Amino acid sequence: MEPILGQPFISQYKPGGGGSLGAAIAAKAKPDGYTVLVGGATPLILSPIVKKMDYNLDAFVQTGMLGGTPLWVAVKTDSPWKTLKDFVAAAKKAPGKLNASSYGKLSTADFAIEMLNRQAGIKLIHVPYKSTPEALTAVLGGNADVAFVTGTGGLMEGGSVRVLAISGEKRLEGLPDIPTFRDFGYNIDFYFWYSLCVPKGTPEEVVNILATAQKKAFELHEKEIKEGMRKIEVWAVYMGPKETTEQYKRDYNVLFKLADELQLVAK
Repeated sequence: MEPILGQPFISQYKPGGGGSLGAAIAAKAKPDGYTVLVGGATPLILSPIVKKMDYNLDAFVQTGMLGGTPLWVAVKTDSPWKTLKDFVAAAKKAPGKLNASSYGKLSTADFAIEMLNRQAGIKLIHVPYKSTPEALTAVLGGNADVAFVTGTGGLMEGGSVRVLAISGEKRLEGLPDIPTFRDFGYNIDFYFWYSLCVPKGTPEEVVNILATAQKKAFELHEKEIKEGMRKIEVWAVYMGPKETTEQYKRDYNVLFKLADELQLVAK
């Protein structure tokens, strides 16, 4: 987007709270188009549902989707479970005995574990860690039986872990052998979407300039963008502002409903 706009993009990494710290800073920024948030499903949707935040999804205006990645369910390659069906069968025989690691309590992985418990009639014990690498390390070290993570960090390609299933409505481009939860009859579809957005109140003209530049960047460099994102296990998908907003609202409704059922909605 830099050569299209004639403006440099300076990345400012603000770690903390699963991305919510960065989102909070962007929400309070001057709405002039010079502060753009790389938003994601966790900070924009889930965090404001389960935690008291000083922003919510409506605090931002979407300029377009960048791409997304599913939730990955991984076990050690030498585990006895070859498929998700095998794992669920084992979990049914030993309720409360199998541990599922993830990248955090009240994360989307936490919700996915609970959804699988409910839909499959099993009881996995959730063991939250601070990050996906830590959750995967727990599985490799035998401290967890399965990991619910945002990617495998190359461990699948290296042969260290086997992916039993992914979330999402369809299988991944380039990885057709990895089944979805739907393939086993479970309705766990949400994705980790990543988008560009600006603070609410940003002039429509400015939003349109950024949205047009983002669309043009995808049109001009689709191959490079897809290849670059694949290296970090994100699948490039362009959506315009309207489609991005609609996607986030659909995901919000799904997660809010589950959070409400679990009495986890922040008061």
